[in-house]
Amino acid sequence: MEDHGQQPRKHVFAINTSPEFLNIVRELFQEEGYNVTTTNFAPNSFQQIEALQPDALIIDIAIGQEAGWELLEQLSADADTAGIPALVLSTDARLLARAEAQASRYGKHRYLAKPLDLDAMLAAIREMIGTT
Repeated sequence: MEDHGQQPRKHVFAINTSPEFLNIVRELFQEEGYNVTTTNFAPNSFQQIEALQPDALIIDIAIGQEAGWELLEQLSADADTAGIPALVLSTDARLLARAEAQASRYGKHRYLAKPLDLDAMLAAIREMIGTT
């Protein structure tokens, strides 16, 4: 007999070059009942995302680094990953403005400036995929 009361936990996948940031994200979302995968290396992230099919992504776009942009392009171009919503973060307001201006290319994403308000980050993920 199947137990329909057990819903699978929502899965968040975070990409950031800062191990400290990834630890904070992991702790925050695990405490809220989410499954969490983190990586600090964007170039290999696409294969992981494609295999894991998380419910949401947290992607940091950094000044002078194209890896975050390339990942967004790759995700939006692939049928298996195009529907995964992302929370795009950056310390640079111009990069966030560029991402928002190109939102039609990347899908239904949210955007937050760093330094980050953890409550705002949690709220944005909940708006995109709900609670666990």
